[in-house]
Amino acid sequence: MMTPPLVDYLASFKDTHITVASNLVNEAKQIAARHPSCMDSMFLDIMDAKQVLGAVKGYNLVISFIPPFMHMHVLKPCLEAGVNVATSSYISPDMLKLDDAVKAKGLIFLNECGLDPGIDIMGTMKVVHEAQEHGCKIVSYESYCGGLPTAEQADNPLGYKFSWNPGAGIKASKNTAIYMKDG
Repeated sequence: MMTPPLVDYLASFKDTHITVASNLVNEAKQIAARHPSCMDSMFLDIMDAKQVLGAVKGYNLVISFIPPFMHMHVLKPCLEAGVNVATSSYISPDMLKLDDAVKAKGLIFLNECGLDPGIDIMGTMKVVHEAQEHGCKIVSYESYCGGLPTAEQADNPLGYKFSWNPGAGIKASKNTAIYMKDG
């Protein structure tokens, strides 16, 4: 669900080449057909480290939309090939173990850069900074990041519309958090 809007945006840049790699090759072909002048597709088995390494070589950036527990199958070959990576997933302990090696190669492995928590936090900070510039004080803030549907579309028990893996949303709800009220 996240890939088509992303590739539509990326395809708008001049001199861009995008390869959609997936084990669901028919879906990858359909996505690549949206912009045939700058996109192609390929079958990729991320469990095959040599295949992944061959697939990422020569690219500037890999955007990984695979399930979070599989990211290491992409991150390690990207590190070896010297390719930057972006994911919309939370940073795992295994990802953190790569941090020194990523920095030593001058690469960027950017995680958590999707809607949750990226866009909502950036939007919040924009509003906070604008309020502070006008002499205002923030006394309360609540974020219900994600797919907030109109009432007639809230047709499931959670009243929430997922643009990503619902299982990951449930798992994330079990993460630790910090709650602050009145200072």
